[in-house]
Amino acid sequence: MKKPFSSRMRIMWRILRLKFRMMLSLDVSPKVMAKASFMGMFIGLSPYVGTHTYLALLCAGYMNLPIYPLMLGAYITNPITIPFIYAFTTKVGLIVLGQDDAFSFDWHHITISSLLDAGKSLIIPFFVGTHLVGLICAVITYFVVYFAASIYQKHENKKHTDIDK
Repeated sequence: MKKPFSSRMRIMWRILRLKFRMMLSLDVSPKVMAKASFMGMFIGLSPYVGTHTYLALLCAGYMNLPIYPLMLGAYITNPITIPFIYAFTTKVGLIVLGQDDAFSFDWHHITISSLLDAGKSLIIPFFVGTHLVGLICAVITYFVVYFAASIYQKHENKKHTDIDK
């Protein structure tokens, strides 16, 4: 029997909280954790599908960043979220480039040729939108993770000093 939607959402929420708590408990400074999260989110929202893991590993090794926050951000795009994220970012790219009104597609007469033409006209807005939205989300992620990590580490340090007394 299938679990009800609300119980699945509660389970998913618990898993997300656990992952975030695991990330916050890493033994690195809040600044390093925020930088890794920034890079992970930017990579995760980038248009380079299929290379997110490699880019995160390369970034972790080259910039000496913890891998866990990088991978959490890199996996923001997955088979479930990718159509929604990339549709949104393409729309943002169309708006930024001023092509929102210029793009149209005839859904009644779909051919391979019409799909290729639509793809050609959407590739530049797709790249612009994914990089722009990726940068904005990465900056937001940086500050959220930085402040969360700072508060978490202060709380943990206070807990350890209270135990030592």
